[in-house]
Amino acid sequence: MTSTAQELHPAPTLEPGRTILELKGLEKRYPGTHALKPVNLAFKASEIHAIVGENGAGKSTLIKLLTGVMPRTSGDVIWEGKPAALATPHEAMALGINAVHQEVVLCRHLTVAANMFLGEEDSRFGILQQRAMVKEAQKIIDDLGFDLPAHVVLGDLTIGQQQLIAAARATVRGTKFLIFDEPTAYLTRKEAAQLFTLIRRLKGEGVTIIYISHRMEEV
Repeated sequence: MTSTAQELHPAPTLEPGRTILELKGLEKRYPGTHALKPVNLAFKASEIHAIVGENGAGKSTLIKLLTGVMPRTSGDVIWEGKPAALATPHEAMALGINAVHQEVVLCRHLTVAANMFLGEEDSRFGILQQRAMVKEAQKIIDDLGFDLPAHVVLGDLTIGQQQLIAAARATVRGTKFLIFDEPTAYLTRKEAAQLFTLIRRLKGEGVTIIYISHRMEEV
C-alpha cells in the first residue's frame, strides 16, 4: 500500500479533449441472442456520457465487455490509441477502467478500510498495519467529502453508504474511465448529492465517466 492519498489517486495522464477510448463495431452474441448490437463510440478525457435504455437494451452487456468480465464476439477496442483485448477484469483495471455497480460487490465482513485497500494491503513482516490503513482510508474518504467512518465493518453501514465506499474505492485505483451503473438506486438525497459532487470532481481531474440510469432527472 502506498503512503499517501495522492499516490493512491494519481492524476490521469490524458488532457481533456483527447480521445481515451474508442469502440468500433463492439458486439456480443450468444446462441440465439444478440445481446449487444455493434456499437461505435468514442470517449474523450474529462467527458460525462449518460446511457439510458430499457431492460434488455444491452447496458449491462456493454459494462461487462468494457470491464473485462466477458469477451466480445467481434469489434475493436482502442484504448489511448492502442488496441486492447480487455480479456480480464485485471487487464481493464490495470488500464484504468473501473465500474461502480448497482449491487455492492465488496466484502461486507471486512472493515471499510480493509475494503478500500483490498489486494493492496499495508503489511510489514507479514503483519497487517491496520491502524495505518484505517488512518489512510479515513483521509481519502474525508477528502472525497463522504461523512463515513473507515474503522467500522462495511456490513454495518446502509446499502447507500456501502455504495459510496465502492465509489471511493474505485477512485483510488488510478482510474481514468469510470462506469456508474444505476448508482443512486439505494442512496438518500444527501448521499446522491455527495456522489454528484464526486463525479464533477473526477471530471475536473480528467476522468471520463459513463453514467447509466433510468432516472431522466439525474441525466
